[in-house]
Amino acid sequence: MFALVVVGSAGSGKSTLAREIARRCGAAYLDKDALAGPLVEVALSTGGHGADEREGNSFYRDEVMPAEYAGLFAVAGDNLRLGLSVVIDAPFAAYLGDSGFLRSATLAAQWPDLAPTVLRVAASEGETRRRLESRGLDRDLVKLADWDAFWSTWGLSPVLWTGVDLLDIDNSAVPELDAVLERLSPGA
Repeated sequence: MFALVVVGSAGSGKSTLAREIARRCGAAYLDKDALAGPLVEVALSTGGHGADEREGNSFYRDEVMPAEYAGLFAVAGDNLRLGLSVVIDAPFAAYLGDSGFLRSATLAAQWPDLAPTVLRVAASEGETRRRLESRGLDRDLVKLADWDAFWSTWGLSPVLWTGVDLLDIDNSAVPELDAVLERLSPGA
């Protein structure tokens, strides 16, 4: 059993890789946006904010986002306690610099005692921008409108979490997942 946390900027391809890893391993796939997206939109609009207004929104950052991640970790904990491996797909951008975040989040969600593996997914600047432009999501418009600020802040954010096995993968082209899969299930 394993817990894989897949992080990366919007457009890095983290969701595509996370889904493929979950499929190959028979793990539960937990996408933060699928689990909490509609609730986040309702919370934002009820609070007087645009449904896609996340970046730079203190209400989202201080009130909604912590609940969003707490729910994600709770669902992961439920699956892990059932003996199921999990692949968590979320950017974690606001939390990557907090060395104790992952440990405190897993403790609060009562995860079994296991060391999570973190897969940081990155793609080149040009490929990331191309993906954001081609997917055409409203929530990406602010990123594209101020591309230099987005890329310099989120292009390849350092992961400072302690107690994790950190793997990096370049997803600019077709990535080699076999090494990642071997680290998750040695000898399988």
